[in-house]
Amino acid sequence: MKNPFIYGMEVSGDAFCNRKDEIKEISRDIKNSHNVILFSQRRFGKTSLIKEVFRACRKKGIVTIYVDLYPVLCEEKFIQIYAKAIAESIHGTLAKGFKGLGEFFRRLRPSVSYDDKGQMDFSFSIDSDNIPPSLEDVLESVKRYADRKNKKVAVCFDEFQQLGFFGTDLLEKTMRSSFQKHSNISYIFMGSKKHLIQDIFNNPHRPFYRSGKSFPLEKIKQEELSAFIADKFKATGKRISFDLIKSLIEACEAHPYYVQFLSHIIWEKTIEKKKIEQSDVTTALELLIKRETATYQAAMDGLSLKQKQVIIALAKKTAKDKVLSMRFLKKHNLPSVSTVQYILNNLVDKDLIDRENGNYIVSDVFFKKWLSQL
Repeated sequence: MKNPFIYGMEVSGDAFCNRKDEIKEISRDIKNSHNVILFSQRRFGKTSLIKEVFRACRKKGIVTIYVDLYPVLCEEKFIQIYAKAIAESIHGTLAKGFKGLGEFFRRLRPSVSYDDKGQMDFSFSIDSDNIPPSLEDVLESVKRYADRKNKKVAVCFDEFQQLGFFGTDLLEKTMRSSFQKHSNISYIFMGSKKHLIQDIFNNPHRPFYRSGKSFPLEKIKQEELSAFIADKFKATGKRISFDLIKSLIEACEAHPYYVQFLSHIIWEKTIEKKKIEQSDVTTALELLIKRETATYQAAMDGLSLKQKQVIIALAKKTAKDKVLSMRFLKKHNLPSVSTVQYILNNLVDKDLIDRENGNYIVSDVFFKKWLSQL
């Protein structure tokens, strides 16, 4: 029997946990051609969510284009990846996309290649001296298509914070100038590095300042998570009490990824059992941390002594503790306020901690548990 709990990859259908309210709200925004800035901690299910939204949109005749910007480090790469995503989304297959490119790309010309299995692929060759007009061409191509076909279009740029690593704001300026004229297109900007994505849209000196609706993705409601977990165990012939489900969710701080991860291990370790007990949850918790220990040790190996001291103190802080208070610094034998603030900013940049409601947290739930044991 297949384990019903899936983690570490995109999910859809029955494997996707609710988010009905979010799907409805973002779908309305797309229908009204609003731009949305969707951000959260890592592994919160943003990509799975937007693809569920896009599936619903396509049923209503809306054309959807999903673009993963993670590998993008320059304008040329952006043009290539966006152009390919447009062609694949609008025409459905690479072959059809290749044949129809002339409809909306005026400057871009594809080159074709075949892999060992004879499957066709294509890419776009960009002249480094021809970046601005090629960029304008790919940005305006969606608008030309939408106008010509009288279609509403939704475009999602995942990992949009990558634009901040270019060292120039040419792309941001060109995109902003183009997008503000696209009345029938909704742009979804997604990011998991909140401080970077927020700087793009909240910094008055950046081109995208205040150019979309801010949509912080929150944790899934506990009652929805509880029902999801109970249903998955029940569907595979196992019983688990709601008290145990509650303790499982609390152990994971209602983080969707870790709830699925821990549930996966519990199911895996109770294949021969029909009823889940507290000891099964405890054993699974210990096993999860054990499995992740090598990853956590590698993260710590990349830190200086003072950085290690700060992140360990952060993992051990209580709800009443103020990280930059003298009491907290003395309690954990930390350096000056200015030094700790500098270290905290570095740890945020390393994506090891996060700012939340004016405070700092270790965003990885089980990394925090592991650190608190040191």
